[in-house]
Amino acid sequence: MKIVLSLCSALLISCVGSAQRMQQVYLEHPDINKACLQFLSSQKSAASENEKIMLDTLYKISEQNIRETYLTGQIVYVPEAGEGKHLHLNKEGRLEYYRIKYETLSAKEGTEFFCAERLRTDLEKKFQTTSAKLKTNPLDLKARQELETNLDSYLKFANAVESKSQIVRNFLFFSLGKYMKGDQGLPVSPCEFTQKILHPLTIATSGLTDADSKLAWAANIQIFTAYELGFTMAGYCK
Repeated sequence: MKIVLSLCSALLISCVGSAQRMQQVYLEHPDINKACLQFLSSQKSAASENEKIMLDTLYKISEQNIRETYLTGQIVYVPEAGEGKHLHLNKEGRLEYYRIKYETLSAKEGTEFFCAERLRTDLEKKFQTTSAKLKTNPLDLKARQELETNLDSYLKFANAVESKSQIVRNFLFFSLGKYMKGDQGLPVSPCEFTQKILHPLTIATSGLTDADSKLAWAANIQIFTAYELGFTMAGYCK
């Protein structure tokens, strides 16, 4: 079965001739998230045979000698909202960018972007699901643990994209304030949040030159640090 799946992937890649079309073929593959995290981390091995096949397929796609245009989006500061914007989930559960931008990428760059976008979509859905539970019951211990688990997944994602391009590292931009609020809009603070995101913040903003993006980051970080400070002073964070 492994040989058959590998042959199918190889034949499909050689026939389709487009990195983007190949990436879309595997968009909903059950092993795509794990394989993408491994690919971004430059790993070559996987836990199972099926995961290994998916990982090998991503590497094969990335080796194509082709350049294509991708819709990437931009991080922007929105004065009216007093915060930065990058992306959100639409009704179909797909990412939509606040400001559209197109980039011409090599197959390797495009596969890295595809994987980062796929993983960020999954993260956004997890935060959204947890948020719904916390708005119903801010004291739900299981939901609060889910919030911490989501943050841990975000940290793993950050480590995986550390050496990648700016458009890939832009996916570390978090507009998660709306996902960390309980009943009546009160924030549910992940304690030590500022400490946890210090390294991802360094990764995301390293070499960042765009003034609008810098302002967006500063505004969103301020929101979270204010939340955490309030909860720490109230004795909720030790």
